[in-house]
Amino acid sequence: LLSSLSSIGLCVAAIVATLADSEGTRVASAILFLVFLIFNRRYFGLREGLLVALSLLITGIAVWVLGEDVLQPVIFDLNRATYLCAFIMLMTSLRYGAMSSAAVLAIGRYMTGQTTGRRYFSLHVGGHFMGVLLNFGAIGLLGPLIKRGVDSKAHEVSPLLSALRLRRQISALCRGFSWFNLWAPTSIALAVVLTTVPGSRPGIIALSGMIIALIMLLVGWTEDRYFGARIRRRMESEGTLPERTPVPDFPLFELLRFLGVAFSLLALAWIIHIACDVSLAAGIMMAAVPTSILWIYVQWILRGDHSATKLTSRIGWLFRRTLPEGSPEAATLGLAGYMGLLGAKLVDRDWIVGVANLDGSNPAIICIAVTAIIPLASCLGLPPMMTVTFLGGLLASIPELSINPTVLGLSLLVGWSLNLTGSPFAATSLILSRVIGVSTIDYAWRWNGVFTLLSWAVVALAIYVLTGLLN
Repeated sequence: LLSSLSSIGLCVAAIVATLADSEGTRVASAILFLVFLIFNRRYFGLREGLLVALSLLITGIAVWVLGEDVLQPVIFDLNRATYLCAFIMLMTSLRYGAMSSAAVLAIGRYMTGQTTGRRYFSLHVGGHFMGVLLNFGAIGLLGPLIKRGVDSKAHEVSPLLSALRLRRQISALCRGFSWFNLWAPTSIALAVVLTTVPGSRPGIIALSGMIIALIMLLVGWTEDRYFGARIRRRMESEGTLPERTPVPDFPLFELLRFLGVAFSLLALAWIIHIACDVSLAAGIMMAAVPTSILWIYVQWILRGDHSATKLTSRIGWLFRRTLPEGSPEAATLGLAGYMGLLGAKLVDRDWIVGVANLDGSNPAIICIAVTAIIPLASCLGLPPMMTVTFLGGLLASIPELSINPTVLGLSLLVGWSLNLTGSPFAATSLILSRVIGVSTIDYAWRWNGVFTLLSWAVVALAIYVLTGLLN
């Protein structure tokens, strides 16, 4: 009960602080973030415990460095941590509606049931747009669906072909998913970057992100076709090429229902955005739970089971269990964001510029380096949230670098997206390891290593061009 109440209290505090930003609301949300960590500790594992310890260490260093001036930045950054926690927990509520949605399952079966030539597009595009609404829930839902589909036909083909099918389908899904971060207003990454880098222009970031995401579809498809052609030639020479299976019917009605949920979320978020004068990301955060309740209600109507007890029980479960069960991911993002933001305030800017020889450097080269640092740091176990907030807060505060805030924001998002396919410690790697048992190293380096390197080369060129256009 206490974990549920502290989770609900944290979400309410984040919403109130967003609607009425003041010293009092910031202090209240900071306190409720600490209460949340205390009462939800039974959900935490080694990762969260380590992040708590590191947060305490950085806070201690801040007290030593800043002295009496430490209170204001600590409260401000804890307030941002509360917002990040609430954002991911409230967005997780949409996953609860999706878990029992027949429409989501039908769409997933259609995507995985395509012929080899169309399957990559289907899963890449499906993972991309389902991620917009479900966030990491898209991986948790569609990953096991792909695994079941591959296993159901394992007796018809060789073990090697089954393994290759799993590799190509999971890779297509996650590659598509990873790039929605660049433009979608429901993305936690975009919400973080827009608050970390003052002056970044969300419209230009979103438009550039859409173009890059489209290019990544072509890059991934090309790599997959090249890999698939090699396997096809090998199977043809061995006489083991399987027969084509019929494609399932297009789930038009189910797709319309799913799009109806997405439209409801965005419409309500837009109304909140206009009426309350908050960012669209904040509007989406506030609209998530009402949309989830509406989704649950529509499912209750469609099933024809008009038991009010079951309906209220399901809605109650959303608050009693779903929100608290999302606390590990929420705490990870909140704590990593807090450490990154506070850590950036403790660094001597002049020393950084001198040591790294950044003074007079080409801003494009710095931004391209940022896109590589984030996934590389993630490979060493550092959460991308911490790296993004640290680099964003630090570089945005050094005017001598002449970095365009919009280009910096896009670079941070690109690095975060590259991390999702290129790091064994990325959230996608960890989720897939848990739900389908795939090795995190196999997924990140063997399956997607070439794709990640190709993607980095392409986006490096895009960032170089965008820097020239905006500077």
